[in-house]
Amino acid sequence: MWHYDEPVDGLLHVRIDRADRPVNSFSRATLEELRDLLVHVRNEDSIQGVAFCSGQPGNFIVGADVTEMKDLDGEDAAREMSQFGQKVFDQLAALKVPTVALISGACLGGGLEFAMACKYRLADKHPKTQLGLPEVMLGLIPGWGGTVRLPKLIGLIDALPMMLTGKMLNGFQARSKGLVHDVLPNEGLERAGIQVLKSGLPKISKRKPPLWKRIANNFGPIKKYILNKAEQQVQRQTRGHYPAPLKVIESLREQIASGTDSGFDVEANAIAQLGQSPVTRELMRLFFLSEAAKKPPEDLTVKPDASAVTDAAVLGAGAMGAGIALLLARKNVWTRLKDINAKAVSAGLQTINGLLNKDLARKRITPLERTRTLDHLRPITDYSGLKRTDIVIEAIVENLEIKREVFRDLAEATGPDTVLATNTSSLTVSDIAEGMSRPQRIVGLHFFNPPQQMKLVEIIRTPYTNDAAIATAFATVQKLGKTGIVVGDCAGFLVNRILAPYMNEVGYLLEEVAEPLEIDRAATEFGMVMGPIKMADLVGLDIAAHVAANMHAAYGDRMKSATLWTKLGEMRAKSGGGKRLIQGTGKKKQLAPDVTEAIEQMRRSGPSGISATLSREVIIQRLIYPMINEAARCLEEGIASKPDDIDLAMVLGTGFAPFRGGPLQYADSVGIQHVCETLDKFAEKMVRMTPCAKLREMAKGNEKFSDAKVAAPAA
Repeated sequence: MWHYDEPVDGLLHVRIDRADRPVNSFSRATLEELRDLLVHVRNEDSIQGVAFCSGQPGNFIVGADVTEMKDLDGEDAAREMSQFGQKVFDQLAALKVPTVALISGACLGGGLEFAMACKYRLADKHPKTQLGLPEVMLGLIPGWGGTVRLPKLIGLIDALPMMLTGKMLNGFQARSKGLVHDVLPNEGLERAGIQVLKSGLPKISKRKPPLWKRIANNFGPIKKYILNKAEQQVQRQTRGHYPAPLKVIESLREQIASGTDSGFDVEANAIAQLGQSPVTRELMRLFFLSEAAKKPPEDLTVKPDASAVTDAAVLGAGAMGAGIALLLARKNVWTRLKDINAKAVSAGLQTINGLLNKDLARKRITPLERTRTLDHLRPITDYSGLKRTDIVIEAIVENLEIKREVFRDLAEATGPDTVLATNTSSLTVSDIAEGMSRPQRIVGLHFFNPPQQMKLVEIIRTPYTNDAAIATAFATVQKLGKTGIVVGDCAGFLVNRILAPYMNEVGYLLEEVAEPLEIDRAATEFGMVMGPIKMADLVGLDIAAHVAANMHAAYGDRMKSATLWTKLGEMRAKSGGGKRLIQGTGKKKQLAPDVTEAIEQMRRSGPSGISATLSREVIIQRLIYPMINEAARCLEEGIASKPDDIDLAMVLGTGFAPFRGGPLQYADSVGIQHVCETLDKFAEKMVRMTPCAKLREMAKGNEKFSDAKVAAPAA
């Protein structure tokens, strides 16, 4: 991994290139190689400075080898690995000759800990250059001195978000906080590194934080206060489900009380404890599933090529269409944004401008990147110029006849190999493709809202879709840096179909639970990113009702919309009432008055009543177990190819509790037999809860989803 020749003018140039991995990462062996290199530097008088650069485009060092971390046997092995890395980086920091890390690409986790042990850090302007400590995303903490060195370099206030949430910084953000000494064009990075090693830093590179930050970062009582507030926020946001951020705070407190060296011991002990925890196990599993999802399905006969996607079009300049167009243009894809008139297209461009301006203000992009993105956008109001387009993504109104008309026009306006994708969420792709010429090139690309933030994209294969269309769709998703999961075509596809019973059940629970917002509290305590009432509030009752009607038509009475939702819709249609379900925030949060009135009317007229004894456990069972039931149906029908796809999709697409591993991993943990028996008990009064044949079969055989044999996605 560490490649170098003889020193030139007293300077040793070390190229970091791990040949056995697609990205540079630290394994035990590479740490040992670094240790030996440092011994060589100490013993060789001719070496007057060392510059470290990456030999792999797009990444510097992405951190520890997660596969090796996962396979560590017990707490002692994990602790020793942490201590060994700390020792090697201490030796790097203690070198008498200057060292510089020339950072181009991802510098994450152990990679950043390595860079912080160097005397100087220079970064380039490449858009892939990101610096961060994302260990908490895997249920761990920085284990090689990160919790000690980062606060020393940039201060406690700026270090906390990076260590507690995995926040990333680009080169400019890192420079403004003092994490790197300067940001340069890539072609000038090595030359600047040589100059720094020879002459030190130029004065223009020095950055000082504001006076108030310097006081806060160096005054013990204020630091303790900041950590207390940080702990309260962590507990409020994680509800105690994720121990890693608390271990970071523990390390920082120990450093205040006993000196910085004590932080290293806390790190090593935390790595030992966290590495064996169920939370870390599930988060690592999701990480590996995300990595595996970057590879196309094994049965795909055409290999996706992201570099071949250079020209695209998006139909519909609303929030979704504008967001998708922005994603494409940011990746230097020439993108036409079309709508029915100039006013609509202009509104879409304004949306894009607003998003870019926000990113510019937050230093996520440079003015040049903003200009380059806008240069890749072409507003149009007709179908001209689409003959050589690689892919067209339709994101217009959810009306089948209008979509069919648009796709007929596209069939004439595009080349024979152009892939036609629909972003529909409530219609089936097959219905849109039916009767079209060359339906084999029609595919679903279901982005989740907002597309700039959501990582998941469902790639929907119809009975007509060929492998070439799937390959282009997959390549497009790869190009955008999203996670694509190929699923079969059905109402709701995979994610919304599994989510539907969860969202519908809250309509029944609202009639029964004495304090309705207790439903959301139960869901967030379980670990969901947000409760179902808040989710319905964000989606909007009108959209939810439209989706529910389609689900009912497709799947029968088990998906029939809860009467409360129908009642509320009728009341609002008559009164012209508001759209929100929830009013206020924090302690003042409450249901909107018309929602409360609808609940009261239902309670007075219906057989159900308030249940003072409906525990949070039962609320969760009624919300989550129907999702498991529907997921089992999706496996049985071949809508998903494997349980892992369902778990990853539900975590990325809906915010299902990551530390529980997804709905099917959760089902395995509580036992499928228990899930089936509980659903049977509910079904005595609620027929919609009846377990499907697949779930009964698995319960009878004492099977787990993790070892289930399932079909390929429906085609």
